[in-house]
Amino acid sequence: MRYLMDKLKEALNHSVSILLNSYESMPWENKDFYANYIAQTFFYVRHSTRMLALSAGRLNYEQQQMIHLRFLKHLGEEANHERLALNDLKALGYSIEDFKELNSTRFFYEPQYFKIEHQDPLALMGYILYLEVLAQKICPPLSKKLSTIYGKKAVTFLFVHGEEDPHHVEEAQKLLASFPPQTLEIITKNLLQSSCAFNWMMKEIEDSVAFQPLKKIA
Repeated sequence: MRYLMDKLKEALNHSVSILLNSYESMPWENKDFYANYIAQTFFYVRHSTRMLALSAGRLNYEQQQMIHLRFLKHLGEEANHERLALNDLKALGYSIEDFKELNSTRFFYEPQYFKIEHQDPLALMGYILYLEVLAQKICPPLSKKLSTIYGKKAVTFLFVHGEEDPHHVEEAQKLLASFPPQTLEIITKNLLQSSCAFNWMMKEIEDSVAFQPLKKIA
């Protein structure tokens, strides 16, 4: 069990470090890039409460009631977070209708529904843990940087998740210690897959700005 926990932490640290290195070179000063990043964030975050509800509903009472209740609590904490992204877009001078959902964004979140229903409801923890550790590492410095460029009203999503997700990570790590080995293996695989999909999404956002600039809104 200790080996699997260490393997999971190693996969998480490796996945996040890869993206951290590339984040610094991304064109955050390009308003179209940042706006598209926030738009894609909206497209996947609006599924967060639905995936948590689906997973929570598949956890049994006898062995998994504590986790079921934790997921319900987390669901409440994530409610309406997609509206933060919409508000950020509005502050930037855009609306969600100015963007299309990228293929890579769908590749990021859509597999979670399959994993919850056909592998293990707790597979979702790999997706959640990746995003929350990523937010813990990236949101504080990025929100500080972008608020000086675009103003605080355009960076609310990053601010909120930079403050909340460290607490979520601590709770997630406590939960993981109670999971059976086969579940930890599934979570680790999902974490690595989610990392690859998220990296692709960031690359596609960057490419969409480089090759197909958005029409800026006054």
